[in-house]
Amino acid sequence: MPSGFTGIYFSERIITRLLTLEAKVLTAIKTILFPTDFSPRANEALAQATIFAHFFDAKLLVYHAYHRPPSNRVGKEQIDRDLVYQESRIEFKFKELLGHTEGLSKLNHEFRKELRLSTEGIIHCAENEEIDLIIMATKGAKGFGELWGTKTAKIVQEVDIPVLVIPDHTTLKDIGKIGLFCDYSAEADYHTLDFLLEIAETRELDIDVVTLNRDEKVMTSHQKAYRQLVRRKLESVPTTFNITFSSHIDQGIIDYSKTNEIGLITILPKNYSFIEHVFHESLTQKMTFHSPIPLLVLK
Repeated sequence: MPSGFTGIYFSERIITRLLTLEAKVLTAIKTILFPTDFSPRANEALAQATIFAHFFDAKLLVYHAYHRPPSNRVGKEQIDRDLVYQESRIEFKFKELLGHTEGLSKLNHEFRKELRLSTEGIIHCAENEEIDLIIMATKGAKGFGELWGTKTAKIVQEVDIPVLVIPDHTTLKDIGKIGLFCDYSAEADYHTLDFLLEIAETRELDIDVVTLNRDEKVMTSHQKAYRQLVRRKLESVPTTFNITFSSHIDQGIIDYSKTNEIGLITILPKNYSFIEHVFHESLTQKMTFHSPIPLLVLK
């Protein structure tokens, strides 16, 4: 093809991709995976996961991975006895959760324990079961030293399904409004917006689509085309488009969300890739640790 037609050819490819992405993919949240370490933080998040599962009449799979007792302690018989005791204790913990978590007994649920490393087990379960969403607890602000927070960030990065992260003392009962933070990147998977759309339609929620540090004057024609795609994919729910500015992307997202009563922050993990060379951690990882508002990472 002559070089003079390169721009036209590229635009045609963009248009073709946009038309392909516009088709709505029918989604359904049928099974939710909730990993727990039985900590107070996880128990609090389980209550929110139960509320969320009720919204969609979904099954809630409550999962706990545990370790074999140290082999150098005593003989094999004692280790086996310790393992039996450990398993019975886990079953007792499951019964406690059932008795203390409001609404869980009325929900289609399953308790599952597995002898393996917790992060590995969660990822394996997500990959081999028909899981539509993972809901996890995390500390939220200043959580870099938290073991559970570290696991949460790793799982967010490793799995190929959406992950909903619940910081301390937050709720999914009255979300109010969803904030979708999007830079209209060509690398983003816009099919994942169908998952967000299902949540918004089911809960009758508004969506606020927000771009940081990029106003109309500096947006390229391709970015505007992807913005139009987002507009069309979300046209069945009340949606607004806004711009905000901040020297730090993650803090800008949090500040905007607090000011504008956002109850659920949503990001596409391939968005804002340009900041990865600025920050030591990716935006997804930073938001996993620092968000004081429930965070949905679309996959």
